Amino acid sequence: MRLGFLGPGDLPLANAEVTLLGELRKELLQRPGIVEDRNFETADALVLHEPWAFREWRYIDRLIADPVIGRFAHKVYTVNSDDAGTGLLRGAYCCLPTRRFEPGLHAAIPFFTRPNEEVLAQAGTPRPRAPLLATWRGNPKSNRRLRGHLLEMLARNPSFQVESTESWLDHGEEEKLHYVRLLRSGKFSLCPAGWGAASIRIFESMALGVAPVIIADEFVEPAGPDWRSFSLRVREADLGQLEDILRRHLGRHEAMGERAYEAWRKYFQPRHLMGFYADALLGCMRANAAPGSPKAEIERWRSHRMYQTNGWTVPQRLSNRLRRMMKQ
Repeated sequence: MRLGFLGPGDLPLANAEVTLLGELRKELLQRPGIVEDRNFETADALVLHEPWAFREWRYIDRLIADPVIGRFAHKVYTVNSDDAGTGLLRGAYCCLPTRRFEPGLHAAIPFFTRPNEEVLAQAGTPRPRAPLLATWRGNPKSNRRLRGHLLEMLARNPSFQVESTESWLDHGEEEKLHYVRLLRSGKFSLCPAGWGAASIRIFESMALGVAPVIIADEFVEPAGPDWRSFSLRVREADLGQLEDILRRHLGRHEAMGERAYEAWRKYFQPRHLMGFYADALLGCMRANAAPGSPKAEIERWRSHRMYQTNGWTVPQRLSNRLRRMMKQ
């Protein structure tokens, strides 16, 4: 397979930070049968790392206008870490919700960034006894409906410790240490959806040997691990039953935590991450080996399904605008 790699020197829509693309290129070119082709016309697929952004329907026009993507739309595969992935381009997404996820076109991947280095420093170390049933610390602004309800519901429950923070990724050293200590003090780690369904807390919990409780209906599990063996899925509508659900699994929380760490060590630890990304992208490419066309791909971008699942239809945009006006 002949691959081209699209950096900031090739098109303005590429991420200016090239570390990930460079590591991914190195990993892919070590695979048997994979060679680099700088001629985008003859390459079988083109790999792009998009910068983080909140993308709306006008982004389609930017894709079409791009001199590379517009010509080779059917060959472009992205690595995307947007909090609310759109699914426009084929490829690997950290946070693409189930309603936009199309198997074959898309793959779910873990996050590349690791904002709390204390997690990695303590990964695999012996866990102290966990006195709490479950813990959570996060910013409720990213999902007031779910996270705000979680805080209100559990604030006075002695079996839980839930904390609100105003920080995003600008945590100080003491706050990072506190986060790790808090997470490890729970038998389970609560992982509610934020801006998107995926949360880096899921993978941090696994690294620290704590079973994640995924409260995100649209979270797509990255392929590979046996998620049922070490995590719990709680429907957002069942949040009121959270304590009862956790207590039913109390007897196996230690085994679940051990399996969570083993799954992280096998699939998601830093030295395996590029291999996971490469496998995900190659899986998408091989699933789309049949010849396509830019026209057909652009029609997919402009399809009613794409607009509807992203909230881009005219009625949806009008409804969102009215909702914002009423909040002012």
